[in-house]
Parts: sequence; C-alpha cells; structure tokens
Amino acid sequence: MEVFDCAAVEDIIHVPLLEEVTEDRLIWSEEQSGNYPVRSGYRLWRKAKKRQNVGEGEASWSNLWKISAAPRFKLLWRICKDFLPTRKRLRLHHVPCVEECPLCNLSIEDDWHIFFGCAESLISWRAAGLGPIIESRIQVVSDVRSVIFDICNSEDRKVAGRVAVMVEALWKNRNDMVWNNEKDEASRLGWLAFHRWQELFTTQQVLGNNNNLHHALTWSPPEEDWVKCNVDVGFNSLLGTTNRGWCIRGEGGSFIHAGVAWDSRHLSILEAEALALKEAIQDSIALHLDRIIFESDSLTVVMALHSNASGSSEFHHVIRSIRLLLSSFHNFEVKFVKRQANMVAHSLVKAANSWARRSSLHYILPCIALLINNEMN
Repeated sequence: MEVFDCAAVEDIIHVPLLEEVTEDRLIWSEEQSGNYPVRSGYRLWRKAKKRQNVGEGEASWSNLWKISAAPRFKLLWRICKDFLPTRKRLRLHHVPCVEECPLCNLSIEDDWHIFFGCAESLISWRAAGLGPIIESRIQVVSDVRSVIFDICNSEDRKVAGRVAVMVEALWKNRNDMVWNNEKDEASRLGWLAFHRWQELFTTQQVLGNNNNLHHALTWSPPEEDWVKCNVDVGFNSLLGTTNRGWCIRGEGGSFIHAGVAWDSRHLSILEAEALALKEAIQDSIALHLDRIIFESDSLTVVMALHSNASGSSEFHHVIRSIRLLLSSFHNFEVKFVKRQANMVAHSLVKAANSWARRSSLHYILPCIALLINNEMN
C-alpha cells in the first residue's frame, strides 16, 4: 500500500500465476530439444566461419588469384586459410617442437612473425623495394590475412605479384634454415626475390610463338644429330660460393659430359647465369661439339643474347663475350626452358662444392643418375 494505490493492488492480486514453476536452466537454441550436441556446435561454428569469409568479400579471394605471379607462388592462399604449419600452429596441434623463430630465436614463430615481425623479414621487404607497401599496412593491422587482402584489393597485379614472390622466398628461407641449417642473408634474399619476379613477369609477357622459348615442364631430348646442354647456377650461402653447372646430353638423353664450377666471388644472379652459359659454351668448343642447343632457365640472359641491348655492366660484358663465341659457331643455339625442365643442371649446381673449383666430368654423377634415367625413359 505504501508503493501502489488500492486499484493497482487489486490488479496485481488478480494476476494469474503459472501452474508450474521450475528453476532457470540453460537452453541450446539451435536444437528443438534444447540440448547441446557436438555436431550442432560444429554446424554453428561453420556458419560463423562462412559469415567471416563473406565479410572479407568474395572480391578479396578473386583478386588473390589474379595477381601477377606463377601458380606455385599462391602460398598466400594457404596463409589466408590458416593452413601454414608454423611452429606455434604445430604446437597447438600437439606436435612436439620448439616455438622460437629459427632465424632470430627471439620470438614465438607464428604467421605474423615469419613475414612481418622478424627483423630479418623487414630487411628483405626493403631490399625487394616493397618496404613502403608493407610498413604502411603493418602499422594499422595486426593479422597477415588483412595485409594480404588489402594489397590484392588496393595495389595493381604487379605489386601484388612481387609481394607473393617475396612471401614465398621468406617461407622457403625459413624452411631451408629448419631442415638444412642454411639461410640467405636478408638483404640478398629480397634482391633475389625481386629478380625472380622480374623473370616470371617477363616470361608471361613474351609471345608464345617465340622460337627461343620452350614452355614444356619436362626435359626433352635433342633432335637427331644434335646435342643439348642444360645450364644453371646457384648460391651456397653456408660456404659463400657462386656455383655453376652444365650437362651435355645426346640423342635419347644419353650422357656425354658434365661440368661444374664455383668460386667465392660475389656475383649477381644475372652475372652468374651469363657466366655459366659462357663456360658451358667454352667447354663444348673444347670438346669439339657441333650442332648443340644450350638451355637456360634465365629468360633475362636468353633475351639479352637475342636483342641489341648493350651496357657497361659486368653482365653486359659477359653477354658480349657470348655473342662473339656464338658468331663463330653458327650451329650453336641458346634457348629458354622452365626450371622444371632443367633439373639435371640444377642438381649439379647443388653438388658443385663436392668437386674442385672447376671440374670436367666424363661420367654420370650419383646426384643426377636417377634424373637422367627417368628422363631417358
């Protein structure tokens, strides 16, 4: 009576009460029964993930596949789907491994640290000419997927392609450290990634009917009465050497000769590719070979030889030397092949430090025996 007047009191008294009063309890609204089964929780989680992906926008995923990079550089997709096996993620899946970054040993290795958090990664981005592209974004967002989507949506395909190649290089460098205890210097890694993207982009722009380009993904034997010499280069970061290798093969893919060379000079990848080709040509001349096709997976070198480009750099000096050699041997040809069709020479490069600084090899080495046998069959 002190709170309500007489009329209100009468109304309250006449409010009908529930016949059955029970205690409050938890109800799972996704099921008619009100009970919670695990399968129902999983379905709800999947719906939430789907809404998240829709929020990111279908255009983001579409743009991810349109970047100017080769298919094998689509590591970005795995990162954006949280599939990358970083040490932190492996530990969450109960894999017994250390959590620290194998490159700096200072922080826990997750996606963000590998690509943006590690000091060595930032040096590589700057060396690749992508410092402003990355640093302007990592100051305002805190997850790798947001950085990648923003680059794919906001930047042109070339820039996004360069980012994709750099991401691949950083991940490969991390794996080399984990499994082989080898890594590239951070600034050199960025430079190599930039050069790699240039070659990929140039390859995509070259007309398909160019006679100096082969696009097969497997090695093919030379035509009758011809021989083929595959050339490649590599860098041993542990020993600090520039390695070259070449392999000469005849009809059907039969082994004729191989050569390896290495030295401690600091060469750019272009200089090394050109020098390896020059050494392979000189070796072929010494063996009195004729009607020979030289194959290199450096499109820049091959195009430089078939163009009128000139310059004063060491690279152009070697190119002029090669042109002079080719002018005296009209049955020598130089063509481009993709890396997949150049694996014998690539394997020789990796093993080059097992021999003297420059070695001529007249027998099939164990490191290439299986490859040659497979390609002959």
